[in-house]
Amino acid sequence: MDTLDIIDQYLKGTLTEAETLDFEKRMATDDALREEVFIQKQLFTIHDFPTKEGIKNEAYTKELQLLNEKLQTEEYQALSQKIRKAGKEQNLGKRVFKKKKKSYFIYSIAATIAILLTTFLIFNKQPSLNYYYNENVNWEELPSFIAKGQTEAIFTKGEALFKNKQYEKAITTLTTIETNDEFYPYALLYIGASYEQLNENERALVSFDKLTQLTDFEEYSKGYWYKLLLYLKLNNRQKALEMKAIILENKNNYNYKKALELDL
Repeated sequence: MDTLDIIDQYLKGTLTEAETLDFEKRMATDDALREEVFIQKQLFTIHDFPTKEGIKNEAYTKELQLLNEKLQTEEYQALSQKIRKAGKEQNLGKRVFKKKKKSYFIYSIAATIAILLTTFLIFNKQPSLNYYYNENVNWEELPSFIAKGQTEAIFTKGEALFKNKQYEKAITTLTTIETNDEFYPYALLYIGASYEQLNENERALVSFDKLTQLTDFEEYSKGYWYKLLLYLKLNNRQKALEMKAIILENKNNYNYKKALELDL
């Protein structure tokens, strides 16, 4: 009860400056307390209660993002409405309670909801689309060649520019490779990757889409994989699922097994 009361006062900003500093020191060394504070903050948020600003913890960034996504679902919106309704009914029926008993009741509800939410996250935890993107993107996998002929020299130059993070120059160099050249599919890979590094994601998608159309080349299925990654980056679940479905149509497609493991 004492801890819940302090969390409540901390989130409302009613602790003294000394009490706030002392509590934040406790949070810095107590993972369980810190997590409880973040969960309570989310509960306050969905019930429109203003809370202390600037509460941050990098260790829980992904968890909070996931929790926020869950709270936006129809299931949780319905649960929120039920909680609000139950809270109003209890407030009307329990006005004769002493302040302390009323606070205990409210904290009991909050603690119960926190346990339910935490349990749900533990057993139904699904990483965000950006998590999948960061886990799977690796531009170091792009093919590399030793320059021999003229076109190979152009490609090698573009590759070197890409690896030196000179993405605009890499694009300019690689776009000179003709569409009927054997290095064209590889050029499209680097062009798409360069646009992605420049955060010009739509242009990157166009480049990888062109690659998927080159079915006479072995590298064409890589286009589906990199389009999938970009849709994950853009948080477009529907398009990512479409790309995953295409990849899974053929076991010979690039990164078939990785696509199979993606739980989107």
